[in-house]
Amino acid sequence: MELQKKASIATINGTTQFQADNPSSTPSSKPPTVHNIAVTVRLTSLKTISLLEPPTTVSTSIPATNPVSEPNTTESEEEAIRNQKLVEEFQYLLEKSQSLFSGLRDLPPTGSHRQWRPYFEKTFEVYTKLWKFQQTHRSILENKSNYGLKRWEVGEIASKIGQLYYHYYLRTSETNYLHEAYVFYEAIHERQYFKDILEVKNSALMIKKMRYYARFIIVCLLLNKNENVRQLISELEGLIEEYTKSFKPPDAKEWQMVLEEISTFTEAEKKLVPINLDKTPDKIKHRLPSTIKEREVTLNIPKLKLQEAILVGNCQKQIKFSELTLDMYRMLQSLEREPFINRITRGQVTKPNDTMQSEQKKEGVKEDSQPTINTNTAIQSNADKQNKRSNPHKYLLYRPSLSQLLVYISTAFKDTSDSSALLLYLSADGHAYPNQTIPGYSGGVLMSQRSKPASNTEVLVNNTAVSATVAAGAVPNANSVAATSVSNINATVNPINPPEAVSTPSVNCLHPADLVPFTRKSLFIIIDSDESTEFKNMLNVFDQPVMCLMSPVEYPSSVQDKSEIGSLFTLFLHTPLLGFCSVSDIGNLDQDKWDDCVNKISEMEKAIGDLLMTDPNVDISIKRFMTDDFLYYFIVRFVLCSLFLRYHSSFKDEKSFPSCSPPLPDQIYLCMEIIKMLGELTAIADVGTYFSLPSYATAPIPVAGVMPSTNTANSMNPSVTSTIVNPTE
Repeated sequence: MELQKKASIATINGTTQFQADNPSSTPSSKPPTVHNIAVTVRLTSLKTISLLEPPTTVSTSIPATNPVSEPNTTESEEEAIRNQKLVEEFQYLLEKSQSLFSGLRDLPPTGSHRQWRPYFEKTFEVYTKLWKFQQTHRSILENKSNYGLKRWEVGEIASKIGQLYYHYYLRTSETNYLHEAYVFYEAIHERQYFKDILEVKNSALMIKKMRYYARFIIVCLLLNKNENVRQLISELEGLIEEYTKSFKPPDAKEWQMVLEEISTFTEAEKKLVPINLDKTPDKIKHRLPSTIKEREVTLNIPKLKLQEAILVGNCQKQIKFSELTLDMYRMLQSLEREPFINRITRGQVTKPNDTMQSEQKKEGVKEDSQPTINTNTAIQSNADKQNKRSNPHKYLLYRPSLSQLLVYISTAFKDTSDSSALLLYLSADGHAYPNQTIPGYSGGVLMSQRSKPASNTEVLVNNTAVSATVAAGAVPNANSVAATSVSNINATVNPINPPEAVSTPSVNCLHPADLVPFTRKSLFIIIDSDESTEFKNMLNVFDQPVMCLMSPVEYPSSVQDKSEIGSLFTLFLHTPLLGFCSVSDIGNLDQDKWDDCVNKISEMEKAIGDLLMTDPNVDISIKRFMTDDFLYYFIVRFVLCSLFLRYHSSFKDEKSFPSCSPPLPDQIYLCMEIIKMLGELTAIADVGTYFSLPSYATAPIPVAGVMPSTNTANSMNPSVTSTIVNPTE
């Protein structure tokens, strides 16, 4: 009895397509494709040959209608039919996966996960079937008489799966998905799926390969796999040279720009990391640990959880790769935990969710092995669910206009619950109006101005741009050469002219008063700008926790230019030890001393955290923000930054110090215990001459077997460490 197939209607990119629910049925049950027709022709020829050609072993004494040959002919026909059905099923899965993947770009860049997660789950499900299917039937599909599957086609499927994981990571902020993307990209590289593309001499395939390299570089950057990045940049340089030499394409300059951007980006990050004795960079931790010991909160205050974060990069002079600036790159990692990599059983393939914890193993190296799709974990215990601490959801906006920024803030505000907080990070050029008297509108930070359509010269790498649209999870058009802008439309950014002394607020400037409506919920703001202090007196009319960390508005001439290393203030919030090395000109530090410095910084962070939580003069809203792990470290590192700069010999002007609102008590910066730790840190790194510390903090660190002097012993007396230093005494 023949089964009837049900047709499902899928709307993708505004068009309605009828898709067969049963991929293994006859070709007539769904619209024929070019591949289907080709397979049918080959199959018909095969049947004709097997029926008409006589067996070569037939004797003249045996009749032409030898019954022995009939089973062989029947088996050949059955095998050919089976192969045809397998090819048709593969084509069906391939076409369906491509349609679903293309449809991801039409998903809303903002909004609840209920709007986009089902579509992602469906796409993961189809790609899981497709990947397993080609693994199981690879030999049949590679046979030229059946389908003729090429290695670069397998690589393209794997690359799409890697992109899926990467964009799901951007949607969920779960670093395990980022690591899964790395697994597939690494398998493509090690198994050399795109190796034969150079022999084909096809420019479109060369572009596919170079885009894959650019995507892989971004994933390696985000996972801090610096060795991989250097190797991939070298290989990409060779590919671009070969591409330019073989095809003389019109986009050759754009690809050179991509190469220059990523080289500048990696060099800027490399400059700050000290070199140890074996000429290798010291090891740095960029993210919070996957698990953090619960801190004891003695005060009975309601806890807050950072739920949404918006990171904006809008400086005219800034290091970037594609649409990811160096400062955004640092803040992005500061808002994530390390991947939790050892609690999954390989082979568990289910729909993705936000509690995924995956064990990452290096696969795809052997010829007979391929990476496995992992989109979920085994069932977690209740204890695991309780200990799971998710990362905040992030929007990454590169040079947005004011209207675009307000749309994303409004969306994040709507998604933030009453017991959660919204973080807004602004790295932008400032704008001030000296004659303006209206509160909240005397200055702010400039946003981009959008006008005429742009040419395709911004950034060439498709799918590597971490713009607002991509960060929200949308996949740019695979046929587009230029990367999409923040609003996924063709737009250009007008040059930002130096601010003039005018009294009328700019329509392209974000002012402190513009953020007042969003203070109805807990709001945490970080302003890295030369006009950051304009946000110091922002109104808080709704009695909700609001805090603003503001960068210095001026830096001494001895500090490296922002266009070379990124912002010093953001660097301190990301990795305080790198900021310390930057202002102390530390270029070489052996690994043992580096580890000692790391431990000393950790001690200082704990001491500062304990002091802030127990000091009765610290505003209660600050203590509430510190109940969240990410905001806790931002506030503690802000204090560290202030301490380093206040006691640094080159930082003398008040404008060179960071500030915050509500302000912290002055005694926080005068605690003897913490200042003495700073002295010990400078002694370990041997940079005491860069700092002007009190005498009690500059005593030499006791050496084993050597008794300290009387003065040193008194200065190191624990009974004195909890007192506050009065600089006027």
